[in-house]
Amino acid sequence: MIKAVVGGRIIVDKIAIVGGGAVLAAAVALTSTAQAAPEHAGGRKHAVIVGHRGSPGQAPEETLASYRNALRDKTDVLEGDVQLTSDKQIVLVHDDTLARTTDVEQVYPDRSPWRVGQFTLAEIKRLDAGSWFGSRYAGQRVPALKDLLSVAGRRTGLSLELKSPANSPGVATLLAKELNAARLTDGATLRSGAYRVQVHSRDQAALKEFHASAPKVQLSYLTGGKMLADDELAGLAGWTVGVYAHPRATGAADVGRAHAKGLKVFSDPVDSPAEVSMAANQGYDWVTSNFPATARRILDRRTPFPAANGVVVDSVFPNPSGDDVQPETGEHVVLRNTTSHPIDVGGAYLRDQASNLMKIGPGYVIRPGSLLRVYVGPGTNRADAYYNGLTVGFLNNTSGDTVSFFGPDHSLIDIYSYIVP
Repeated sequence: MIKAVVGGRIIVDKIAIVGGGAVLAAAVALTSTAQAAPEHAGGRKHAVIVGHRGSPGQAPEETLASYRNALRDKTDVLEGDVQLTSDKQIVLVHDDTLARTTDVEQVYPDRSPWRVGQFTLAEIKRLDAGSWFGSRYAGQRVPALKDLLSVAGRRTGLSLELKSPANSPGVATLLAKELNAARLTDGATLRSGAYRVQVHSRDQAALKEFHASAPKVQLSYLTGGKMLADDELAGLAGWTVGVYAHPRATGAADVGRAHAKGLKVFSDPVDSPAEVSMAANQGYDWVTSNFPATARRILDRRTPFPAANGVVVDSVFPNPSGDDVQPETGEHVVLRNTTSHPIDVGGAYLRDQASNLMKIGPGYVIRPGSLLRVYVGPGTNRADAYYNGLTVGFLNNTSGDTVSFFGPDHSLIDIYSYIVP
């Protein structure tokens, strides 16, 4: 049995144990009970909600489709990663290369390793940034910063990361120049409690370079995971407004230490009801999520998943004994029918936090109270198991991850988080 602290309470949960008493997957489920979130400045009943790369749980990350989804869901802040093209234009891309989220390898096959800075803006605009996520997003493009500013307007906050500034020399100064031109550098706070613009990075030199050209814009140092030590927090308090951490790695006392230094606490991405509730109950000021609409419903203490049908993610086995995608017994997710009637899950699918996809074939029905195992790798399909036949595993077996479950109509049915101790 494992004890986990959730919202200041100790909850006993289980470790998944598979076969012969051997621990093949130590994925500890996070469970949560709805509790009132703390009051924040201005009488707001919950934290500022940040759409991490827009709303990438349900649309391709850092595309206008993703950002428009987040705006539709009344997200307080849109977050994105800024990098420079070869002709010094600012675009929104998370990775150092364009390979994962576009068709760059097909369009420009001879230009490996396909780093963002190898291409002009016009060349990048030729790329399809949506089809990798789903055919209904074919034709989405990598947005320039100007595109995001046009969509966001002035009532939604922006949280911009100076991503790998060593790969984009001058990006900090150019970002300040573009935001100055758009009159977004006054340091204002919006009605939601969000800053009009907040710039963050893991590179302190880049933050200070930006500050030299836009001194009123709020800065935060991107660390993430565990809360920094008191002396590190004190060092940041002189020139930044906040620090990042993950509620899986912190408690309310850690958040209190940052607050005592005058710093706000911004969360790493949290998606499941358990994790969002942990962030709120620990006192995080900004809650960052890949599912901002769900985060808002959780913080408002409404039903997280309006489309829920009684099938839930029961457990995750990310690290089996042997190879992660070995035939028949590799990494997998377990779905459970919590109802007293059979439920057809044919055509439904799962994604991890990086949007890797696991499908369920047609005709699969989970009987009342029963399980369906959905495997990443190959195997022989049977009534209680479906194999995707992939050759590379992706379920996170080092620290933990989030798995989301969707119906065939793309409705969100459940989100499950787990920790690997």
